[in-house]
Amino acid sequence: MKKSLIALAALAAVGAASAQSSVTLYGVIDVGYGSHVTTTRDSTGSIKSSGVMDGANAGNRVGFRGTEDLGGGMKADFVIEQGIAITNQVNFAQRAGATGHQIDGFAATAAATALSGAAGAYGTGTNRQSYVGLSSGMGALRIGYQYTHLYELATLSGYAVGSEGVPGADKAHLHGQAGVGGTRANQIQYISPAFSGFTVRASYGSGTGRENIESTAVGTNGFTTDTNRRVSALLSYANGPASASAAYTSMRMLTGNANAAGTQLVAGAATSVFNVAGAAGTVAQSGIARNGNIFQLGGSYDFGAAKLGGTYNRGKNGGAATTATVGVAGFSSDYKAYQIGVTVPFGAVVPFIAYGRATTDSNNPAGVAAVGTAAATARTEDYRQTQVGLRYSLSKRTTAYAFYGQTINNAAAITGSTSFYRDSKTLVGVTHSF
Repeated sequence: MKKSLIALAALAAVGAASAQSSVTLYGVIDVGYGSHVTTTRDSTGSIKSSGVMDGANAGNRVGFRGTEDLGGGMKADFVIEQGIAITNQVNFAQRAGATGHQIDGFAATAAATALSGAAGAYGTGTNRQSYVGLSSGMGALRIGYQYTHLYELATLSGYAVGSEGVPGADKAHLHGQAGVGGTRANQIQYISPAFSGFTVRASYGSGTGRENIESTAVGTNGFTTDTNRRVSALLSYANGPASASAAYTSMRMLTGNANAAGTQLVAGAATSVFNVAGAAGTVAQSGIARNGNIFQLGGSYDFGAAKLGGTYNRGKNGGAATTATVGVAGFSSDYKAYQIGVTVPFGAVVPFIAYGRATTDSNNPAGVAAVGTAAATARTEDYRQTQVGLRYSLSKRTTAYAFYGQTINNAAAITGSTSFYRDSKTLVGVTHSF
């Protein structure tokens, strides 16, 4: 009898311990039937694709999230989330992007860019987010590959009512994001508890790679690269029908002491790695030094009969790209954008309409590109976007939808050119989350 009681106690202890931790499998499957058309300014080229394709209401993904109760009010948690391409034969090896034509076997490179549009629809960067963290009553601290504050405000806040996967709502809310490291980054992030409706997020890190790399190994001659510093903050407020956010992101990017092969110093210049003087190089190098920043505002208000939402962002990206010296002014780009939308729910059916505008004024036709020849400032991007659609909630996890959108680039710099300037898409689909 005594042994039986001991066994039962041991089983109860194991059950209590296992109840303190959990792992959940989750995901999204979104598939639709659509028609996508992209044309050039001079009407000499066009891309048309139609058929069953990855949907646009939510990005397809599979993920794991887990939490463990550490006691004393503290918890450990993690997320590993991978994007997938539902209608592509490689599935887990790629994920569908927000723009471009979905053509199996093609990503956003070389000839595939011309075939898929200004940005290919498939990419091999399938990692959506992967981090580990600790949380308590004092807030949460996370480290790893995470959504940036820029993405949190622009996309996840709900201020943008349209669909990123269809032209007409795929650019303005995120315009200028490439100059500050994009929508994901390796970072340390702190998230405060909510206080009177306010929440603060702050992060420090780099881009998708390392913050700094230096080498004195034989053959590298003081190779220095990936000197990336990314700092951002997000302040959010939510109270009843009102929600508002403001965010600022700054990023410094520097690659020095390397030619195209990544092994040479600047010709005739000595360098210092780990504060130790290095020898002068004999081959001219291509250095990159760039500083980008972006300021964002967003908000929404639910009137009951309708919900209004919108975002505004303004940023700058500039620096040097020369064959001899890092730090000489080379180019700059100024970004401005806004988008606004309204949803009008009728029970389970929620129609919406959205409009956006995004411009880039640059002295480098390549915009945010790392290298290029400085020229007279010109408007290289002038996007006007419109999108309409409706979502029908079949259940808490399943939504049917129909979207139509169009993006036109009216920048003077592409007038009469072979550049893509009109992009439109119609899509009907179903999203299911699990």
